[in-house]
This record gives sequence, structure tokens and C-alpha cells, in this order.
Amino acid sequence: MRKYRTAALMTAALMLLPSCSGRLVPPVDGSENRETSGVTYGMSDTEKLPHDEKAEVISVDFSEKDYGKIPYLKKFDMFASTWAWCNDFSGYPQSDLTNLSRIPAVAELLPETVRTDLFMGYWGIGREIGKGDGQDGTTDGEYRLVKNLTDALLSGGLNAEFIYFASPVMTGGGISGDAWKSVKDGAGWRLLCRNVSAYFREHGMGVRRHEIWNEPDYYITDPEKDGVYFLGSWDDYINVYINGAKGIREGDPDAETGGVSAAWMNRISKNGELDRFLQKALAEGVLPDYVSWHFYGSNGGMKMLEDYISGARECLEKSEAYGTVWQNLNEFNVSLDRKVTSGYSMVRLTLDAYQRLLYATDIARVAWTSALDRNLEGSDGQALIDPKTGERTPAYYTQWMYARLPVQPVMTSELSGVGVMASAESGRAAVLAYDSAISARTVTFDMKNIGFDRADITVYAVGREHIQNRISSNSPVKLAEYRNVAVSGDVKYTVTVPENGAVLILADSCGRDVPHEKISPLADRVVRTDYWYNGRDDGGAHAWVSTKSFVASLGSGNSGRSRGTACAVTLDGMEDEKLTVTASHSDGIAGTGAVCGIMTVYRVNGEYARTVYHGFEGAEGKLAVPLGTGREYDEFSVLPSGESIIDLRAEAPEGWDGRIQLIFVINGAEKNSGAEFVVGLQ
Repeated sequence: MRKYRTAALMTAALMLLPSCSGRLVPPVDGSENRETSGVTYGMSDTEKLPHDEKAEVISVDFSEKDYGKIPYLKKFDMFASTWAWCNDFSGYPQSDLTNLSRIPAVAELLPETVRTDLFMGYWGIGREIGKGDGQDGTTDGEYRLVKNLTDALLSGGLNAEFIYFASPVMTGGGISGDAWKSVKDGAGWRLLCRNVSAYFREHGMGVRRHEIWNEPDYYITDPEKDGVYFLGSWDDYINVYINGAKGIREGDPDAETGGVSAAWMNRISKNGELDRFLQKALAEGVLPDYVSWHFYGSNGGMKMLEDYISGARECLEKSEAYGTVWQNLNEFNVSLDRKVTSGYSMVRLTLDAYQRLLYATDIARVAWTSALDRNLEGSDGQALIDPKTGERTPAYYTQWMYARLPVQPVMTSELSGVGVMASAESGRAAVLAYDSAISARTVTFDMKNIGFDRADITVYAVGREHIQNRISSNSPVKLAEYRNVAVSGDVKYTVTVPENGAVLILADSCGRDVPHEKISPLADRVVRTDYWYNGRDDGGAHAWVSTKSFVASLGSGNSGRSRGTACAVTLDGMEDEKLTVTASHSDGIAGTGAVCGIMTVYRVNGEYARTVYHGFEGAEGKLAVPLGTGREYDEFSVLPSGESIIDLRAEAPEGWDGRIQLIFVINGAEKNSGAEFVVGLQ
């Protein structure tokens, strides 16, 4: 059990303040240019909310869940290069305390992980690792800079995803010329990777994922002569991966391990290199948990993204053995143009991209480039937070808005030129509207069946007129705030969606939680996450769970009965616990013979031995998921809609050691059906 998270989560919880509902919300920072207007307390009805009967209307019915849409549970991760955490190249790099202090602002976007490169033996935060003269990945001094980062991440409730890269003296590399680009000593590389992963595990540093090398396929004309990050053939890289993966798993058998970190997934999938990588990794017993790749739109152009997604899928569908390999798009931005990435067009471009990536359901994680950029004079890069001034970009505020959306989409009408994302959960109803036609629009949102009687309504905006001279505020400009409003009937609110901007309307219940923003006590027990895909479709079956909030979503998407999928979270230290489960489902689940629910899988003597399937009544289909025991479940238990308790000890086999897998699984359900779960500890 990774007990290192406990203090971090408590710290993160202290960063939040309660509203009238008792939910946890980010504190109001009181910075300049808040532009709060129309603030009213104790309203008895909604008639005083500003609305224009002549404005164009978008209708939202929060009682009509839209299971044909992919849920907004995929909150996006972050990437920041090693240079974000160090000073420049000159001299010995020290931790950049300015950027470390901005991690709480990154945490406001609700990522689970922050990815960065170690640059072992070179000039990054891992420059001392494997450097030689007794530095072999086992000594504390090698990790001073790394630990500064992981401590800061954990204090914000975040985990690290590290790239094992570059080649230090211990593996035949070093800082001279291009020596860092080649691994000359495969056995030394395996030993180094084992030592590093073991150090992370033994010292509770919160490293969630371990990726082997960065963009080995990125070269100008000849990979052996002008590789940007790796010198050698593709087979050379495969050997680096195989030795590295074996070493990492020797040091930490629970490590989530990935490759190929491709710069050009469309190229390596079409020329057979991805196939060859997967085949050799499987033969060596080190099939990756995830295949990683990167994508940057050209000046906002996203057309080539389809080739990247389809190319990877075609390779991953060639063998059932690859069904447990998920895709990790761990460097992503819609543009490489700094004028674009720092501008207001990023509001529309970001949300359009998020909508697209949600439907790529086998891309389980996406990491935005960059949360922070290298802190060098004149280098603004693609940072969400300017490294010199601390100013948040429009893209930052856009992602802040998206992160506040509840998980389950609901039915809305359409209005040409306005993009709409609307969703609901037990304590929140929300509408995020953005300009998709590059023109301001005044819109009345007719919001029906919010689902509770009274609410705090807050309206945020991001646009050219709302963001000038803003330096350090985490939340967007608050346009208006209304406390304790009666919302049992229709609620109409008129607001202008700014040109190249967005508005967010939050209705938060007085008396209920907002589950996806809360930190579950189970977050401290997480060991790893696994996935399974019985076929891969765009907009198809999905299974996701947040390892922070333990809100989970299952859906058949447009696949219907032909496809299934699962997401498994391994937990330790559960021997004395009971789970609380709040469950709901759509039509097309109960009484269909489908599989839809939670499997609890118990470990005995180091092997998973027993599976209890908690499924909805009438959803008792048989299924052997290649996770846990790998066979059909041993017992079926009806999971009622609403709240229930799972007594783990009562259903566990004799000899259970306290480790379980929670497998959220759907298979054989009707088209556009799904279920939601909130899991906690009693």
C-alpha cells in the first residue's frame, strides 16, 4: 500500500473550502479583475436571474442522461519537461522553486499524473542517476532534484509519470557529445532501471507510470546519424525497451510500464515497426501496459490525428494478447505555434480537441503539453502558466472549466456556432458553452430538471474582455454568483458567449456532494490501473475510473452488444474494509443478460483466487476478463441501484492478503447504454 499519499491528500483537501452544500470547492483567491456582478444572496425564486426572451435558446434537460455521448470522466493529465523543474544549462541545475510552487495551480485542473523526463546522467532532474563513481541508481544523492518534484506533486495530490531517459555513464553513455542518446550496455541498463524503480517504490515517491525512452523514432534523415533523442536502429530501441521493462518490473512488480513514446505514430504503425515492437515484447514476457505516443496539431490543424489513432488501433487489434494494452497520448497540444497556444483561439481549439479525444475510448489518458515550460529568458513555449510572470493562459482557464464538468452528459438542443457540453451528478448541474463560429453570441440557457431544490449558481467566463491583466488567479473571471436559489422549476439564464471564448454555468446543490471533485479515501490504497478492450471503436465501449475520486463510468457507446471493455484498479490494505457503492444505470442494462457492474477479485498466496461479480439484476452474463483470475466469476451478487455496501471480508476466500482488484466491466449491453458508480469506504 502506498501510504505516502495520505499526507498529500490531506494537504490537498485543506486547499478546498466548503460552500453551503458542504462540498469541497477551490478557494476564491481574491485577485484583481474578478468582475463579479449581480451577486445576490438568499433568492427565493429564479425569476430575478437575468434572461432575455428574445435571445437564442439552448435547452438543457438534466434529467435526460445522454448515454450516446462519451462521459466527461477523462480529466486530462499534464506534461512538463525536465527543464520546467531546473534552471538553465549553465552550471549545476537547482530545483526551480518558482515552478514547484505552481503545482497547486496545476492541481486545479484535476489531473491524476504529471509526466516528465528524468534525463538520467545528463542535464535534467535525474542528472546524477547512474552517473558513475558509485552512482548506480541506489543512493539518495542521485534523487535530490527528483524528490523535490515528487514531494511537491504529492503535496498537491498528484502522481508522477517518469520517462527513463537518457543513457548515463553506467549504461555506456554520458554527457559528452551524443553519448547520452545510445545504450551501449544492455545489462547495465536493465540493472539501472531495476534500481530506479525499486528506489521509487521503497521510498514511496508516488511514481504511477514508468515509460522507457522518449521519441526514439524522431530523426531527420537517418536514425543512426541524426536521431534527435536516440541513435540506433528500431531493433536497438526494442532491446532498450525489453531490458528496461524487465529491470523496472524486477524493481517493482506492480509498475505500470510503457513504450514506445512515438513522435510519429502514423509512421511506425504503417511501416511495421509498432508490430515488431509488440511481437518481440510479447515474446520476451514484457508486453507493455500502454503504448505511448505524441501529437501536436499544425497551427491548430487536427486532421492528421485520425491517422495516428487508427494506425495504433490497427496494430493493437492484430492479437487478443494486446487487448490489455491501452493507449497513452502523453504529449498533446493542438498547435506548435506559440502565437496560437498563448491566444484566445485556444478556447475553441482545446474544447473541440477534448470532444474528439473523448471518443477515442481506448486512449485512456491524455497529457497536455505543457503545464509549465522551461524557465529560460524569452521562452514562453506552450505553457499553460507563463514561466516568467505566472500568468495563466486562455487554455489554462479552458481546462479549469472542463475539469468542473460532472461526469454524465445530458440532453441539450443545438445552436449553430455554439459548442455545448452539459452534464449532471448528484450535487451539480453544469453547462459549458463555447464559441465555435468565431463570433460572440447572446444565448438564453433554458435549464430543466436540475435535480435538487436549491442551489448556488456561479457563472464563469474566459474571453479577451475577461482575461486582460490577470496574473495569478487560478479560476476564470466570475461573472455572477447567486446563493441559495430555488431551482425546482425551469431556470433560464441569458449570457453572452464571447468571441473565441467560453462560459461555464455551475448549479451546485445546497446539501449534496459533488463526487468527482472529492478525494476518496481509496486514493491512498491504489497500486496500479489496468484496462481491457474486446475490440476498439471510436465512440465505442468505455470503462474509466478516477483513482482520485473513485467515480467510475461504464458504457457500450455505439458498439452495442458486439464489444466489451473493463478498467481494473488494484488496491492494497483492504482486509478490514467495507466498500460503499452508489450505482445507477440506463435502460439497456438490467434484464438483458449483459455484464455490467463491479468485480471484486481477491488475492491469496500471491495469486488472484476468487471473483465476486456485483452486477445489476438481470445482467448476469458470463465473461472471462483477462484481468484478475482471468476466468469467469465465481459468484454473482445483485448490485442494487442507489446505495449499497460490499463487505469484503465476508465474501473473501480464506487466506486473503488484503489486496483486491476492483474491475469495472461492461459487455453485451445494448447500444448507447451505461452505468455510473461512486465507490468509497464505509
